[in-house]
Amino acid sequence: MSLIPTPPALTSADLRDLDPRDLDRLAALPVSLAQEEFGGSFAETIADWRGCDSPNLLGLGFLLDRVPVGLVLLKRPPLSPDWVPEAAVSLHALKIGGPYQGRGLGRRAFELTLTAARQHWPEATTLALAVDDGNAPALGLYCSLGMTPCGPARQGRIGWEHRLTRPLP
Repeated sequence: MSLIPTPPALTSADLRDLDPRDLDRLAALPVSLAQEEFGGSFAETIADWRGCDSPNLLGLGFLLDRVPVGLVLLKRPPLSPDWVPEAAVSLHALKIGGPYQGRGLGRRAFELTLTAARQHWPEATTLALAVDDGNAPALGLYCSLGMTPCGPARQGRIGWEHRLTRPLP
């Protein structure tokens, strides 16, 4: 009888707890030009995180078998966009590196993000995010994970955007 190997587990870690070499590896991860237009590069997201020392910001790295493969930023008001409710956490720049895409890691990263948001800010009740209209893969993923529109599409940074929310578990 042959055993089917278990795939490596995706885990999350506070960016502050990552080794500087792992942060460098994250910063070097590629995404497509379209993804970069929607959510910036890994290096830009890490620079945004480094540039804001606030209890209202949480950066998470996603690791696959201890190898950095993705990240996300979570914000609380007043760092969140002005449309985000006071009791919400806003999600920004969730990304998985190009070589690791297509394996369901984005879905698992989102689940880890929900858990981290709840643990870090237990008083928060809602997760909120905005998705550019042209980013159909992200919009489909978020809707499949229980995010629902909170009003009509609005003009955003690079065109129309959908604003989505869902209760935190």
